This record gives sequence, structure tokens and C-alpha cells, in this order.
Amino acid sequence: MELFVSFSEIMHFFRRNRIQFLVVVLAFGIVCGLLPLKFFHHSYSVNSTITLSCEVPEDAGTEYRLQYAGILNTRVQTAVAAGNSRALIAETAQKLGIDDSEIVSIAGEQVLSAPVVKVTIQTTDGARAAEISDTAAQILADDMMRQFPSPKLTATLTDKALPASVGSQKSTLLKAGILGLLLGFLLYVIYGLICVLSDRSVRSSRYAEEILKLRLLGEVPHGRNDEARKDAFRKMRAVALHQFGSAKCIVVESVTDGDGGEETAAGLAVSLAQAGKRVLLVDGGLREPKLAAFFKVQPEKTLNDALSGNCSAEAAAVPVPGCEGLSLVSGAKTEESPADLFAKGFAGFASDARQNCDYLIVYAPPEKMYPDADNLLASSEAVVLNAKYGSTTYLALREAQRGTAEAGGKVAGFVVTSV
Repeated sequence: MELFVSFSEIMHFFRRNRIQFLVVVLAFGIVCGLLPLKFFHHSYSVNSTITLSCEVPEDAGTEYRLQYAGILNTRVQTAVAAGNSRALIAETAQKLGIDDSEIVSIAGEQVLSAPVVKVTIQTTDGARAAEISDTAAQILADDMMRQFPSPKLTATLTDKALPASVGSQKSTLLKAGILGLLLGFLLYVIYGLICVLSDRSVRSSRYAEEILKLRLLGEVPHGRNDEARKDAFRKMRAVALHQFGSAKCIVVESVTDGDGGEETAAGLAVSLAQAGKRVLLVDGGLREPKLAAFFKVQPEKTLNDALSGNCSAEAAAVPVPGCEGLSLVSGAKTEESPADLFAKGFAGFASDARQNCDYLIVYAPPEKMYPDADNLLASSEAVVLNAKYGSTTYLALREAQRGTAEAGGKVAGFVVTSV
């Protein structure tokens, strides 16, 4: 596992997954933008005020006049309590002929220490918010005057509610959508960081080269940019020729199944042929041969025939159309163990093939999964391990390196595909 993560690796993850990233962000934006239609209802808040006063009888004594403030304050507190009751909501809704669910809440509070009660309502009906507020305040005022006939209480609606500013539903949906986009962006960034930090696969080729003490021969880019891939194999050819030295029989071995080792072998063979070399490419994946279909050729003889001694390497080779100097020996599925076939005939086949070509490039399936490669590695002169970016683990690459060496193969380096 890597001990560090560079910013470039994080950015590489998002570039490779940019379509998924955009889909996730847009999905969050759309879902959150539509949620208000189903679950949320905008509420509007307005308020009205009533002022309370008590009449003082002309014949009231000094003691009564001194108690006036306390009597009035008691009336105000009673009004505040009544303003916070559910009964006021029901009465207001009934008087206006609306469903009481349209009134979210009604609250009463005293304004500072004055005999003034502010009635605040919240409703989902912005158009009638002011009317609901004034009606609730008037009901509260009438109720107070009925409750306290003596000394006579006067409750007056002094400040009517201002009309509510009715917000646009489109504006609400837009705001929710923007918040959804931001949420999707944030969650995917967190997801991406977790993926990169917890990933134990090969992401930094140079780091793998350092910890495994194994030469990096090249990186094959991800995607379908044919020219970029061709240039990658041209660079690989230059490095490989230097590393191979006098080696002519090179095995390209997959580290794990499905890592694209066949394409690496084919790309290296094509690049060598383009440099004027005579190259014989051999598909050693006898369990599932793919290179004949890749180059669109139909050979009459196969590697199986050559390994069994039924034909020579030259007879099994088929020129690859459009690539001068490159020939292919294709494999074929067999009931016999491919490992046994290689054990019996690969040394002789390789010796025979080298007489008619400058380079013999052989694809071999994963050594860890099948014994096939173990039975041909000793007859090779250099082995190239093929790892896949973000898929092949460091442990698998290390084990392939060790297993190849134990089987007699001389590991020249490794290639990382789908970068």
C-alpha cells in the first residue's frame, strides 16, 4: 500500500471518473430541486398588534388608581397566553372559512413593557397572510373585552399586518437545486478522497518502481486515443530495447486476469515491427486466445500444433495485415493441459522461431492463476510483467515478480496499462 498520495493522483481519479462525477452531481441537484414540490411548503410570517387599556371609574379611589398598572398587566398576560393557544388557530380558520392546516402557528407576545400584544402568524398561504393575522388579532381583542367587562377593557387593533412577500416557487426550486449540486459535489469529492486513500492498487508507477526495485518500462494510457497509445508503445520500445539487451525471446506476462496483457504484447510487437524488426508474436493464452481476433486473421495452424510437433513455428505463423514485419502464431483452446503443452514443446518452438525473426514476443497468462507461464518462462530471455492501473495490487505485482523468478524467468521490468 502507498504511504503517500499526491495531488496529481487525486486529480487523475476525478479525470478518469468525470462522467460518473457529473452524473452524481446532477442527480443530487435534480432530486434536491424537486424535493420542495413533495415535502416542503413555504411558510410566510406576518404580525399585527393590539393595544389594551382599562377605563378608570370617575369615583375610583386612590388605592384603585395605584393598582391600575397591575390590573392592566394581568389583562396583557392573559392576552399573551390566549394568543399562544390552539383555540385561536381554530377560531381564525373557522371565521375565514379555511382549513386550519393552512395556519402553521399563532404566537402572542408583549411588546417591551407596554400594554401592547403582538400577534405573529405563520401560514402557507402568502396571499392571505395579512388577512389571517388581522383576523386572529381582532378575535383575540374581542375575546379579551368579553372576558373583562369590569373594569371595562378596551382592546384595539392598532397596527395591521403588512402583506407578505410571496416568494416564487421557481426561486425555491432553484435554490434547492443549487444546494443539491453543492451537496453532490461535496459528497463525491469525499468519496473520491476515500477511494484514493484506501486504494491498495498500483496508482503511482514510479512509486511501484521504487518499492519493488523493478524497472518501469512504460505506461499505456486509458481510453481510445489510438495515437496516444501508439506513442506510448513507441516510448516503451525504446526503453525495452535498452533493457532487453541481447534478449530476443520476450514474454509479456499478465499479473492478474483481465489486465490487458494481450494488448501490451500486441502493442510492443507492432512498435518493434514499425522500427524495421522482424517480429513473431505468439498468443500463449491457450485457455482463451484473443490475438487472432484482435488482428482479424484466421490461421490454419496454431501454437498448439507447433508445440505438439505437428508443424514448424514458421508454418504456424501468419503475416499480420497492414504491419510489415509482424507475424502471429495464434493459440487455440485445447482439452489437453496448456501447461503440459508448454512443458513438452516450448523450448524447441522458441529455438525454431528465433531463427526466422529478430524478436519473439510471447503473451503468457497470469503465473499466479495458471501453471502455463511457469512452464515456458525458463526458455525465455526476458519477462515483462503487465499491471493494470487501479486494479492490480502491489501485493499481486510483488508475488508475480517472485513467482516468475522462481520459475526461471528473468524479469526485465513492468508495464502499467489503462493509466
